[in-house]
Amino acid sequence: MGTLNPYRPPASRLSEALSLEVGGDCWRDGKDLVVRPGCTLPGRCIKCNEPAELPMRHARFYWHHPALYLTVFLGLLLYLVLALFVRRRTPVTLGLCTRHVRRRRASLALAFGGTALGIGAIAYGMQRDAGPLWMAGAALIVASLIVGIVGSRLLVVTRIGENYTRFRGAGAEFLATLPAFYRTR
Repeated sequence: MGTLNPYRPPASRLSEALSLEVGGDCWRDGKDLVVRPGCTLPGRCIKCNEPAELPMRHARFYWHHPALYLTVFLGLLLYLVLALFVRRRTPVTLGLCTRHVRRRRASLALAFGGTALGIGAIAYGMQRDAGPLWMAGAALIVASLIVGIVGSRLLVVTRIGENYTRFRGAGAEFLATLPAFYRTR
């Protein structure tokens, strides 16, 4: 019997790319990291491509369409409820080297410490009726939260689709080791 199977569905470039090297779970597309849902990235740091610290980190990422932010003008509570219902999520197992784990922990510690110091400054300023002190405390809380969010994030989700997820924030060295992503049109 011949090797032609008339009942076999046609193979697309995407399905061929899914079964290629690196376990078929992750690719690069310019500056984007493209992964399948639930994938495990190679055992290297996603920022600098050094060997990852074990055990690797299991992370869950969420995304919703950016147009949903327009509902904030109708009310913050409405936005929060809608975002909880329409968001998409994807789990990814990724690695960080020792240096980037320390940098992430330092950012989180700075955020928690600054927030605690800001709360203390607000309480002390209100008790002593010192307006500039409690306003400085509020500014310190906002700055600490920004440092914590920006400094501790691993990757930034740009889109979660049916078959793959796109991230920004992976290092160029890490992306250079991945195969190119093949688009189907």
